[in-house]
Amino acid sequence: MPSRAEPFRDVRIAGANTTKLALHGGAPVRDRVWPDWPVFDDATERAIVDCLRSGRWTISWRSDGTTSLERRFAQAWARYNDVPYCVSVDHGSSALLLALEALDIGPGDEVVVPTMTWVAPATAVLRVGALPVLADVDGETGCITPETLRAALSNRTRAVIVVHLGCTVADIDGILAVASAAGIEVIEDCAQAHGAEWRGRPVGGFGAIGAFSFQNGKVLAAGEGGAVITSDESLYFRLQQLRADSRRYPDKPVLAGEEELVKDGTVMGANYCMPELSAAVLLDRLPRLDEQHHQRERTARELETALEDLGSFSAIPLPAAATKRSIFRYGIRFEPGTFGAASVARVAEALTAELGLPLYPPDPPLHRSVLFRPQTKRRFAVVWSEDGRRRSMHRDFAGAERFGATTLQFNHAALLGGSDDVADIVTALDKVRRSHSEL
Repeated sequence: MPSRAEPFRDVRIAGANTTKLALHGGAPVRDRVWPDWPVFDDATERAIVDCLRSGRWTISWRSDGTTSLERRFAQAWARYNDVPYCVSVDHGSSALLLALEALDIGPGDEVVVPTMTWVAPATAVLRVGALPVLADVDGETGCITPETLRAALSNRTRAVIVVHLGCTVADIDGILAVASAAGIEVIEDCAQAHGAEWRGRPVGGFGAIGAFSFQNGKVLAAGEGGAVITSDESLYFRLQQLRADSRRYPDKPVLAGEEELVKDGTVMGANYCMPELSAAVLLDRLPRLDEQHHQRERTARELETALEDLGSFSAIPLPAAATKRSIFRYGIRFEPGTFGAASVARVAEALTAELGLPLYPPDPPLHRSVLFRPQTKRRFAVVWSEDGRRRSMHRDFAGAERFGATTLQFNHAALLGGSDDVADIVTALDKVRRSHSEL
């Protein structure tokens, strides 16, 4: 890699591919494939085949006398996140829903949700009959802040869902302080932050409940799947029943032929159980997660040095108290005007053509998202009244708009490579920057 005395832009850009953009028929920067995702090996295949042959594909089936795979994964995930309790579920969206139900949030309540997130946190709030109140985010990180949380509070607020977004961590200390003063609960959405740490502790364990997703693109993936973690034993017993039709794990070992769920009925639940096949994949992949984190971090640091040399670009910042990041979507920030008047979407299109790697802007904030449409369902008519819509969305979202207009993202798998991949990314950024008048 070039030293800082030899700026990257001066030594890397050379050859025919620096003139005409690939978007317009020019030679692309890269013609090699990128690291793929998800990844698996023979051990993963054996784990799935063993599960298939066992005949037990769900926890709600007779046991062979051993602990179910989904319960084993829940125990392993609790240990990984340094908390005593975990309940595995079928989807990350279910994890958010059960977190809200476990805290008994419902009609008449408000829950603060950052506007810069996937739609699932907001729809989970609607599904329990409460009103999602959108909060602005920091324009550099895309995360909710103590200040934007405070601005969205009312006397109806019962909780906040804190999303650790992309490749950074929200200000947990500040948010917990605001939440404590307001007397509200904190739910951490860690779908994009597996293994990230705040002051040396894994995220997800700071609030009342942490929620995770193991969807296909996540850094720990099972196709679909999710989990909730907590340090509160009463919430743990409630979460078990909420996800398994009012059933929970038994207090004694399960014998062959018995089910590993007992009817309790302390709280009415529904069926959100994780399939055994998903748990088999997760148990196989979890021991490899930290090494993959280390590889991504090495490549990301190399990329960040190159971005600094290039000028006009930087990584999404990580707060000083965030002692470890988890990179789900790596974010590259650029100064306004770097690509002239071109939109971030057009810049992403040009970079994708140069690299053969999908780059994209952040998801549109919820106040502009076509996915957030409560008015399309009768079940939300009462909460999504004109007054409800105003309380939810009637505020300034300048931070979210700034973040969305000046951020490029790509999936974490691209960081499982090495120096040549970094060089290609930086070469493409400079090529498109120099040729911005063609966009």
